[in-house]
Amino acid sequence: MVELLLLIFGALAWYISTLSAGGGAVLLLPVISFIVGPHLVAPTVTIAKCLASPYRALVFWSYIDWKVIRWLTPGSLIGAAAGAYTYTQMSPDWIQLIVGIFLISTVFQYQFGHREKTFPMTLPYFFPVGLVTSFVSGVVGAMGPLKNPFLLNYGVEKEALIATKALNSLLMQATKLVTYITFSAISLELALYGVAAGIGGIIGVFFAKRKLLKVSAEKFKIYTLFIMLICGLALVSKAMVDLI
Repeated sequence: MVELLLLIFGALAWYISTLSAGGGAVLLLPVISFIVGPHLVAPTVTIAKCLASPYRALVFWSYIDWKVIRWLTPGSLIGAAAGAYTYTQMSPDWIQLIVGIFLISTVFQYQFGHREKTFPMTLPYFFPVGLVTSFVSGVVGAMGPLKNPFLLNYGVEKEALIATKALNSLLMQATKLVTYITFSAISLELALYGVAAGIGGIIGVFFAKRKLLKVSAEKFKIYTLFIMLICGLALVSKAMVDLI
């Protein structure tokens, strides 16, 4: 029953996230926390993304921005390993709260979609962006939307945004998974939970692909901002509940 629920919610989360530049795993955070427990969220989400990200990257492979990948990935790999190790040593509640507030603030920075850019972004900045966002992802479990403001400000949009993040996520999640396994943070039961959510994610991406091609760039940006707001609220709510 647990695996079936995770499969269903995984499909819904990745369908939504494919139409809004990520956030599927973040949407799963409160769901997984409720179903299997908050202490198992990060490894479960990582396993799920290790299944769903390769499929999404393959589907949108031709849209990948390789210049961004070259700068984003090195920082992502370092941050992912450091964050996954830190997960085994500390509580992620305060990090979730801070990141949630940042995601909520981006909606106001973009003036609810009426502003094109909020800060200048160049390629070298993607190294520290990858480092920080992947570290947070390793601790909290998922943080794809945190990259969105930086990619949008650089000019990466729609299919290119989905594809570039998917490939970066694949490399990052693999690094996190190896680190979790090294420090014995994953059990067989936990692996089954992650696989169920990951298979659901693949199903969600499959059905979302055709829909995404019909979405205009303007609507896509609105969807992206909306999902950042929802993910921010979800993280803040989860962090407040855990802290209380």
